[in-house]
Formats: sequence, C-alpha cells, structure tokens
Amino acid sequence: MPRGSACHRLRLALIGMLFLASLLAGGGAARAAIAAEAPAVMTEGIGAGVDLAPYTRILPDPGGGMDLEEARRASGWKATPNRVLRFGYAPDMAWWARVTLTNPSARTARVVLDLGTSQQDYVDWYVTDPEGRVLLANQSGDRRPFDSRLMPYRDLALPYHLPPDATVTVYLRFDTHDGLFAMMPFRLYDYTGFFTASGRESLLLSMFHGGLAALASFNLLVFLVTRQGPVGLYVLHLLAVLAGSVSYRGYGFQYIWPDLPVFGNAMTAGSIILAFVTGSLFVVRYVRLHRHVSMITRRAVSLLMIAALSGLVPLAFGQYVLAVAFSLIGLLLVVVVYLLNVHLLFKGVREARFTVPAFFALIVAVALHYLELSELLPASGFRIWPLIAGSSIEVMLLAFGLADSMNQQRERRFAAERREEAARLHMAEIEREASHKARHDELTGLLNRRAAEDWLETAVERGQPVAVLHLGLSDFGAVNEAIGHAGGDAVLRQLGRRLETALAPGEIAARLLADEFLVLMPGTDQARAMIAADRIQRLFAVPQQVGGTDMSIACRVGIVIHPDDARTAEDLLRRAAIAMQDAARLPRRIQLYQAGRDDDHRRRIALIRDLRHAAEHGEFRLLYQPKIHVATGRLVAAEALIRWQHPTYGMISPAEFIPLAEQSGATSGMTRWVIREAVHRMRSWRLAGLDIGLSVNISALDLDDPDLVGFVGRSLEAEGIAGGRLTLEVTESAIMTDPERSRAVLEGLRLSGVTISVDDFGTGYSSLAHLKRLPVQELKIDQSFIRDLSAASEDAVIVRSTIGMSHNLGLSVVAEGVESEEILTLLGSWGCDVAQGYAIARPMDAADFERWAGHRMAAAREQAAAADLTRVRTVPGDQASQPG
Repeated sequence: MPRGSACHRLRLALIGMLFLASLLAGGGAARAAIAAEAPAVMTEGIGAGVDLAPYTRILPDPGGGMDLEEARRASGWKATPNRVLRFGYAPDMAWWARVTLTNPSARTARVVLDLGTSQQDYVDWYVTDPEGRVLLANQSGDRRPFDSRLMPYRDLALPYHLPPDATVTVYLRFDTHDGLFAMMPFRLYDYTGFFTASGRESLLLSMFHGGLAALASFNLLVFLVTRQGPVGLYVLHLLAVLAGSVSYRGYGFQYIWPDLPVFGNAMTAGSIILAFVTGSLFVVRYVRLHRHVSMITRRAVSLLMIAALSGLVPLAFGQYVLAVAFSLIGLLLVVVVYLLNVHLLFKGVREARFTVPAFFALIVAVALHYLELSELLPASGFRIWPLIAGSSIEVMLLAFGLADSMNQQRERRFAAERREEAARLHMAEIEREASHKARHDELTGLLNRRAAEDWLETAVERGQPVAVLHLGLSDFGAVNEAIGHAGGDAVLRQLGRRLETALAPGEIAARLLADEFLVLMPGTDQARAMIAADRIQRLFAVPQQVGGTDMSIACRVGIVIHPDDARTAEDLLRRAAIAMQDAARLPRRIQLYQAGRDDDHRRRIALIRDLRHAAEHGEFRLLYQPKIHVATGRLVAAEALIRWQHPTYGMISPAEFIPLAEQSGATSGMTRWVIREAVHRMRSWRLAGLDIGLSVNISALDLDDPDLVGFVGRSLEAEGIAGGRLTLEVTESAIMTDPERSRAVLEGLRLSGVTISVDDFGTGYSSLAHLKRLPVQELKIDQSFIRDLSAASEDAVIVRSTIGMSHNLGLSVVAEGVESEEILTLLGSWGCDVAQGYAIARPMDAADFERWAGHRMAAAREQAAAADLTRVRTVPGDQASQPG
C-alpha cells in the first residue's frame, strides 16, 4: 500500500473520530436531557384520574427570582420521588414543576389538572407548546382573590382544552409568604371524571360539615335551655372544628370570603388552635379534673391552654408558620389531657370511658397528618380523610359522653322522686284494683258498658271526633249449644283478647251484652272505621279451638261518627246499634249509619269496600300504550295500565282508586292481578307473533310484600316468559321511602331477570348518584319535563343532561308524555332510547293494540321492502355508468 495513501487514510480516520466524538458529546447531552424528561401523559383513559407526580419534574428556585423562560432553560430539573408533589418546609424558596400532556385522539381533550389542595399561597400556571410559546397563563392561590382562578373550585385546579394530536407542557410556579409548602396529590382528569370525583368528595365533606352543624345547633339549644358550662364549651369546640375544616378544604375562600384571601390561612390555623383548646377545656370541665389531680397539674394544664391560645396573636400579624407552631402546643395540650384521662380511666371515673377513646382518635388523626406533611410517613394523597374520621369519632364520642353525663345528672335528681313515686304507686295500685273491677267486664277484662258510656260522654263534651263501632256476634246462641256456656265464655275471652290486639293507642273496646262489643276510635273518619271493621271481622273469623272443636265467629258491624251522625253519646250508641242491625242484611255485614251521609262519602266508602273484591269480580281491565325505539321507530314494548269498571259508578280513574287502594291495603292483590294478566298477555302475543315486553307499575307498599319476588318468579315461570321481558316501574318516591328496604327487594327482582325502571324521574328527591347504587336498568323521565319540550325551553337542559348522564351510568332512557312529532324528533337527536305518548298512540285495549301493532309492523315491512327495491334498482345503473 503506498505510504501517501496510508497517511491520507489516517488523516481521514482522525477527522472521522473527531467528528464522531463531537457527535457523541452532543448526543450525550441530548440523552442527558432526554433522561431528565418524563414521558408525556396521554389524555385518553383518564376518567378515574391519573397521578402526575411520576411524570413531573421539579426545580428549586432559591429566592424565587426565576421567570418562565429561565425555568425552561434551567438544567436542575429532577424527578419527583413519590406519587404526590412534596416541597417540604423551605423558607425563602420557590419551586417549579412541569409535566407534558399529549392528546393522541382526533378530538379535543377537555382535561383538568388538580393539585388537590386549597392551601398554597401562590400558584402560577403556564401552558406552552413544544416551541415554548405560552398558550395559557394564570395566577392563582389562596393569597390571591378567588375570581383569579380559571375554575371556580375550592382546590387549585387548571381546566384546559387540548386540541387533537397536540402536545403541551404545563409549568407551575409555587411560592409562599411563610415557607410552608403542602403535600399535593397532583392529578389529571377529564371533565367528567373530575366532577365525578369532586362530587364524591363534596358529598362526604358535606355530610361531615352538615353533621357538625346539626350537632352544634342541637347542643346550642340544649345549652340555652340548661345553661350548663360543658355544653357551651362543646358547642364552641364543634364550631371550631367546623370552621377549621371548612377553611382547610377551601370552602370558606370559595363561598364566604372570596375577596379576603389572606383570611383563609388565619382562619385555618386559628380554628385548629381553638379546636384543641375548647376540646381540652370541655374535657377538663366534663370529667371534673379538679377533683382528681393536684393543684400543680391543674396549673400546668391552664398554662398550656394560655400558651396555645397565644398562637392567635401572630395570626393577626400574618405569621402563619408561627401560629402553626403554637398549634403544636395545642396538640401537646390534647396529649396531656388525654394522658390525665387515661389515669382517670384506671381510677374508674365513668366520664373517662368516653374522653379517652375520643382524644385517642383525634391524636392519631392529627399525628398521621403531621407525620405525612413532615415526610416521616409515605404519602397517601388522602391526608384529609384521617382528620375527618378522627374528628368525627372525637365529636361523636364526646357527644355520647355529654349525653351520658346529663342522663346521670337527671337520674340522680329523679332518684328520690322515683322512690316517692314507688310508694305512691303501691297505694294507687290498691285503689286501681277496686276501680278496675267497678269499670271492667269480669269475663273479658274489657271496659263495661258504663265505663264506655262515660268515656264517650267525655269525648262528646270536648267536641272530639269519634268513630263508634257496634259489634254483634252472629248466631252466638248456636255456639253455646255446641260447646256449652263454659266453652262460650272461653270463646268470648279469646275474642276480647283479639279485639284488644286490633286496637291502636288511644282506642278502647268494651263488652256491652253477652254477644255484643263496642269499639271507640277517637280521631277516626268513616273510611278508616270501615277498614278497622273489616280487620276486626277477619280477626274474629280466624278459627279458635275450644274443647276439641274449631270455632269461627262471624260478626256484623254498625258504624256511626261523631259529630257527623249524632251529637250526644246516647244518640251515638242508639244509632250504632241500628246500623249494626242493618248490617245483618248486607253481604259484607258492615253498615254505616245512613242518615246524613252525602254522595261523596257514599262513593268513597263504597269504593274502599268494593276495591278488595274488584279483581275476583272481573271489574279490572288493562289498557296498553305502545313504547317505540326512538331511533328506528320500531315497536319494542308497551306499558300495562289498569282501569276499574265499577258496577255502580262506571269507569273509575286510577288517580282516584289507586290512592284508596294504598290507604286500604288493597294494593298487593291489585298488583298481583296486573302482573298475572301482563305475563299471560305477553305469552298470548308471543304465540301470535308479537314478541314484545310489557312494563307494570308497582307502589311503595308492594316493596313491603315479602313474597313479591317469589310471586313474580312463579308467574314468569308458569307462562314460560323470560324475566327480561317484564319491566317493573317504581317511582322515585317509592324508592326513597325506605332506600335500604327498596334496594334489597329490587336486587331480588333483578336476580330473577326482571328489568327495573325508575318511573317519574325528576319529581322526587333522588339523584343519579343515588340511583347508581341501585339495581336499576332504565330511567323514565317524567312527562312534566317532556310535554312542552322544545330546544329552547328550560326543560331541554334537564332532559339532555339526564339522558347523557344516564347513558354514562349504563341506563336506558324512556321519555313519557310525547305529544308531538317535533318532540319525538328532538328526543331522537339527543339520543333518547324509547318514547311513549299520544304522538305515538293512546292507551288501547288488547284487541285494538294488536291491530295497531299489526299495522305498524306491516308499514315497517313495506318501508323496508321499498328501500331494498330502491337499492336493487340503483346498483345496476351505477355499474352501467362506469367505464368498461
């Protein structure tokens, strides 16, 4: 190889090595920069929130003099060691944080960056593009007015709309007057996830704050009545805890003093100090500490209280950190008082049984809070919940202790009176026995006629409404003939006991003659008297065994009402006896006194009387209203609506007889009839080629039926109908009457396959958040929101948001009361699933419904065939137009 060529190659190699070294040097810097960067956070799938700390880099800013550009170019960025942002205690120090967000989707991502704290003096937000241009800047914090925030929310949060396929970097600058940097669970949400999480937290905090406020209000009333010092101190303690929590969580800044930002920190620290001192002072007074400890100990506790209260002074001068230090003295005070109470507990002091666990819960909660802030415990991101739990336990245990103390005082005060009362009762018992024999029937133990007449005369003189029921046993002479007079007496004694069990408080029963009884019911109208009479008849009819013979006793009942039917006791008793005699000619053997009864009362009583037997007499009928799929117009189901054809009054509206059924307890039989008829109708329609579901309304009383789930399952199985074809509609008010009981019954129905629908949604007090915990598959928007619906109406916002949130919860939505095609079109554009109303069809009997459904399905088939024919004719023409 020529020497010159070798030298040339050597020179080229050296140049190449130098060039490579320069590249490596530059590449190393680039790699170092890349290594310093965290991966970008994708904005998809963040509905439940994502911790940003692992993706965040932080930069110390000694003296706090950096601007955004200097921070961007700085090389001291470092990773965060935990899943929350920690800055510790750093006087005269500011911090920067940055995180990169990427939106990989083809639509704008609406996100919220949440610091999860309201306790930060200054937070400056900057959003920059990859070239460093500032897209958004905002300055907020609890030392700046509340309206400076882009999102009016108690915690410091930044809402941002990130365009499709875009990447931005968010810079945050944290600064403080007093060097106290909190621990912040930095998280990213989409809008829905943020407000869902915020709603859950707000609900818990509202329950906590509401409980404190209610407890404080109640005990304030107790203090105003009793003027007891411990009660007043307990109220002050509750108010201090409430004020501290409201301020600490940012509610005070948001709602009470938004224009006084510096007031928030002062209120937080001051409330904590007052909570410690008032709680300790209450316990000292409550356990009467001066009786159990030495003078030196009492003075030491007093000095700690004064020292803790001194922390309020620096707050007046804005020295928040110094006030926090004094709050630690307050915590020391709590610990000292706690240890003294432990000593009292071992000495057997009753009150210490409440104060020791109460202060223990508070001390543990506060200790966990401070240990987490001081980084001695791993960060959980939920430091507020131990405080809430500990404070709740503390105030409740102190409340129990206070109630126990007041009860003990009352017991001691009344002990002497009870002893005197016992002696008085002994004497009175002797007199009462003599009086009882004079006023009671010896055989049954009921009042005798004279006592009943006296009671009734007194009620009449007072003008008190009274229902008088005169009961006469049917063919009681045959009972005596069958089992003898001794057996007849046994029957009467048993009937007397049964009659007493049927009475409500304040009602009385008396025996008039051998086979006649009297029931006096104060404050009772005709309808309830009829119900009571029917209940007594059924109670008497239950067989009883006497001498080996089963005896079932029938009775007739006459009813009069004071003052409607008579105004004297003598007239009431006489007319009740007449009504009882008239009852013997009626099938049900119950008769109201006829004189003075108007048509409305006659109708109402007759309906209550006949409602129980309407089903067995074939007077009920069902109408069916179609329900269509909004998007396709396809018939998917129908609602079964009950009607009553009364033999005397004709067609009765459900608005009239359903309340009477609920009042008289006839809903169970009526509901069972409707379910049986609906399931049978689905089977007959399916055999005829009409395979649709049916929905049936049930009431709150039906949810109390222990056999409802079993009956529904048996009915479906008997007709061979799948459970999903039957929908049971229950109103909001029925669910909220007893939520836990309703949930258990609905879960049982759901396990049998039945679809559960919430009827009349929007008219009650439930919420979608509450319904989410119930086994509900369908939500039915009340027709009051649908009937006059338009795109510009106020109801449009409610309906659209209800549909959207229901779909997010996995619920289908039914709109009832659709009375125009315009409303149906509007509902379709909003994604409503199913609709019913006069714009589609009115309720029809079974035959008319079958004809309507046949015409609708035939029209749908013709429309589909026409569409298919159009496609067949269009395809060859399109092909012929193409070049060969």
